[in-house]
Amino acid sequence: MQVARTASRAFADDPVMRWLIPDDDEYEAAWLPMFGNIARRWLATDSLWCTDDVVAMAGWVPPGRPTVELGPEDGVIEYDHPDWRIERFKALSALLTQNTPPEPHWYLNMLATHPDWQRRGLGAALMREVFVAAADAGLPCYLETETEENVAYYRRHGFEVRSEWDVATDDAPGPHMWGMYRPAR
Repeated sequence: MQVARTASRAFADDPVMRWLIPDDDEYEAAWLPMFGNIARRWLATDSLWCTDDVVAMAGWVPPGRPTVELGPEDGVIEYDHPDWRIERFKALSALLTQNTPPEPHWYLNMLATHPDWQRRGLGAALMREVFVAAADAGLPCYLETETEENVAYYRRHGFEVRSEWDVATDDAPGPHMWGMYRPAR
């Protein structure tokens, strides 16, 4: 799946991804099931936007954050995680939930552009698609990010920092994160 390939390349150095999967070889082996499963959920809610050649993608979650249960019959690939990674997923998930705005909003789950195609406006164009839908419905948008560079990027697109937190478990400190909010327009 090309969406998974684009996301894996774009997130190869992402602080959260590398906290969850620090080993390079394992990251290479894990990207297809991990990103493929996430992409299947976006497809199930009709909330995945891509360039025609899939070098850039934006995976959004619609207002209300509908849950989608998918299994092997849907192409979901099972992937066993060691206990320490499960604890990291739980810690991350708890903090994401704690910092999620309570009001209805569009959630930018992932914006990814293949490294060879970055800084050409592709991500901005894909975000604008949902910005229009959000504005028409009078809804804000929300995302989390893990780098100061991304905070600056998203500020240029109307997001402001709403919250900050550090992710950690007993076995390892994790990344610093920012929750960013783009008010309804």
